[in-house]
Amino acid sequence: MIMKISRRAGLIGLAMTVMAGAVPAAAQDAPRYAMLVRVLGNTAFELAHVGAQEAADDLGVELIFTGPTENTAEGQVNLINSLIAQRVDAIMLSANDATALTPALRRAAQRGIAIVTWDQDTEVDARTLFIASATNELIAMGPARIALELADGEGDIGVISGPASSTTQNLWVDELLRLTEENPEFAGLNVVEVAYGDERSDKAYSEALGLVNKYPDLEVIVAYSSVAIAAASQMVRDQGLVGQVSVTGLGFPTEMVDHVTSGATPAFAIWNMVDVGYTTVEATYNLLNGDISGAEGDVIDAGRMGEITVGADGVAVMGELFVYDASNVQAAADLINSVSE
Repeated sequence: MIMKISRRAGLIGLAMTVMAGAVPAAAQDAPRYAMLVRVLGNTAFELAHVGAQEAADDLGVELIFTGPTENTAEGQVNLINSLIAQRVDAIMLSANDATALTPALRRAAQRGIAIVTWDQDTEVDARTLFIASATNELIAMGPARIALELADGEGDIGVISGPASSTTQNLWVDELLRLTEENPEFAGLNVVEVAYGDERSDKAYSEALGLVNKYPDLEVIVAYSSVAIAAASQMVRDQGLVGQVSVTGLGFPTEMVDHVTSGATPAFAIWNMVDVGYTTVEATYNLLNGDISGAEGDVIDAGRMGEITVGADGVAVMGELFVYDASNVQAAADLINSVSE
């Protein structure tokens, strides 16, 4: 079994909680935290809502979950102004524009409302804390560690990314290359080629097939794209290569259940949006209680997530990615499907 590299709690209990029905309402005099998402109807944000509600129930906080129906800065600004009028205690937002929200957020802060960002940040001086899911280094590290184990410590690996022009995905690939070149732990991995699937399933499938045909000793394909990991996994299954070439990378549980159970992808990693929502509420609670100020070196007591240290510019990085394998991928997929209904 693939070694878990995450300290996260299991998803099965959370799935059961969601499917069982509504959670108890907070007391009327409870502090009110607003979770403002970029747009309603997004599954990732619904998952964050699940985690946020879990923390709110634990802490006795009333949670308001809201967002615009269209992903626009204007829609978020209007909601921020509405939340100011409602005199909420905190606004926790995933910002759809790093600069356009600043004036509205400053108005909120002037009225004593705590501003905490998560998922996507604003300008530094527009908020006190930013809860970051992971750093580029940690995002690269998750699949790299899985690949290292799948290759038994050494072997040829191929990489499939998204578009060659993607700045973010290129950073993840560059970090993987740096790990294999500079970190003794990963020195046994030999990256034979980096291919680009352009976020198209057919292109990623073709690139994966090209890798296995070109490199007969290839052991692992690492895909830094949810499209590419599913396409590469399907290629391995179609070509009868399960057990000979393994696929890992970044993926979503709902898209990967069959590939994991088939053995094509023994394990993969991704940040856990349930935990992001949970941690955001816990951090906001610490901030409003005066346990932290958002200064570098502050330590957030994040409940079941443990302690998280605040870094420079008020950025608190949650840590390593969550690893999914045959032991937990179905429960995660069930949870995602339940909040999508």
